[in-house]
Amino acid sequence: MQNNLTLMKSIIISFLFLLPVLLYSQEYISTHQLHKQQYGGAHLPATAYDWATPIQPLSVSKTKALTKKVFGYLPDWEYQTATLRYDILSHIAAFDFGVSKTGAISNPSGWPWTTIINQAHQNGVKVIMCAVNFTAGQIDTIIKIESVKQNFFTQVKSKIGQYSLDGINIDFEGLTTSSQGTILNNFMKELSDTVKAKYPAAEISYAGPALMRSYYFPGLVAACDYIFIMGYDFYGSWSSQTGPSAPLYGGSINITNTILTQYGSVVNVSPQKLFLGVPYYGNKWKAQTDAPHASVIKYMNSTRFKDDQAVVGTYGMQWAADNQTPWYRFKADTGYYQIWYDNDSSLGLKYALAKSKNLGGVGMWALGYDGTRTELWNELLLHFQDNAVENQNEMPRSYQTVSNYPNPFNPSTTIRYQLPAAAKVTLKVYDVLGKEVAMLVNENKDAGKHEVTFNGAGLSSGLYLYRLQSGGVVHTGKMILMK
Repeated sequence: MQNNLTLMKSIIISFLFLLPVLLYSQEYISTHQLHKQQYGGAHLPATAYDWATPIQPLSVSKTKALTKKVFGYLPDWEYQTATLRYDILSHIAAFDFGVSKTGAISNPSGWPWTTIINQAHQNGVKVIMCAVNFTAGQIDTIIKIESVKQNFFTQVKSKIGQYSLDGINIDFEGLTTSSQGTILNNFMKELSDTVKAKYPAAEISYAGPALMRSYYFPGLVAACDYIFIMGYDFYGSWSSQTGPSAPLYGGSINITNTILTQYGSVVNVSPQKLFLGVPYYGNKWKAQTDAPHASVIKYMNSTRFKDDQAVVGTYGMQWAADNQTPWYRFKADTGYYQIWYDNDSSLGLKYALAKSKNLGGVGMWALGYDGTRTELWNELLLHFQDNAVENQNEMPRSYQTVSNYPNPFNPSTTIRYQLPAAAKVTLKVYDVLGKEVAMLVNENKDAGKHEVTFNGAGLSSGLYLYRLQSGGVVHTGKMILMK
């Protein structure tokens, strides 16, 4: 009797754990597909310059001052207006090269993107073709039918050669269960072998889901150079409650679970072959109330960071402590509306997780969604810029703060700062809601380099800000407590 009760309890717990996954898969349309429908629109012609100018190969002499790879998807509806920081990027994935059920490949809107390809290559940034199909039956045909598969392989090699591309990223979403696992992994291995036989330096990658389902990630990562983990779509047009696209914590499925559990076997063996993708977009719902995670009345649309960040100050930013993500809300005549999106603070927490597990890099969906804003580029630099080692004996010539180390930390970190002249210094620590949690320095300090230790033993995990003020100058920095 006791054994039966134990078994029944295990079954119930397992079902409750899987329930969010089952709900997640119902009426699911991925963000890549949704945005193609929402923003794709008319097909843009290539410019005269792009047609007339020769495409230049990658400049291998250009080294990137990055500690990790930064892989960005550039959709064809953004390529003419996107602000691209080639000094911060390592890869640009041109979205999308559509793949038909015959294996034929169509070009992105406005192709060839000669201007972008040449600028990227001159700066040592690789340009990857993103091959896309969202229809399960067609994907089955492409990866299972030999003649279709070989036609696809032939066209891939042709595109890479014709446009001096640096590899291919496969974005096949909505695969049938039978195509996941061994069949997909064998397809990726054969694609890699075929392409590299002609172009040895070409990179072969896969846009991987956040949840394992029937995939076998160790085999998939062994079959290609790396997996771009689509670390988003946890909430979307299908959701019955409002919530973040990429929760760091909360519920049974979240980014932390994706890295530690879903991809855990890969993280333990070859973490450098995983890139964590993050959202530069949000979701808007009409909701029953203005409370977080309220029941959804209607999904409205997807939003972009540049638009959310421009208006969040008007409505007041909220912070979901359970998910470690921002959101905002407003009330109109027709009811309550909620928009959940990611900003530099929440993305920084995800970057810290990627660094702590030694992943090979990070990336975003999608380039251009930040417009001309600089916050998200600066956040990447904060985490992944390869700074030269400072000369400890040199007297500082300017006022400067130095990023705390270690970061992330548990439970202590050291904040370093330097002064060109003696001055009164205050150094305070705040939580993400602006509440002061510590006063570290409040006294006169001599010119030179200083450091102070911050201990977060009594605080919860999350993002904290330090604010150093001296001589009318204020500097702020971010640090992440991860217990």
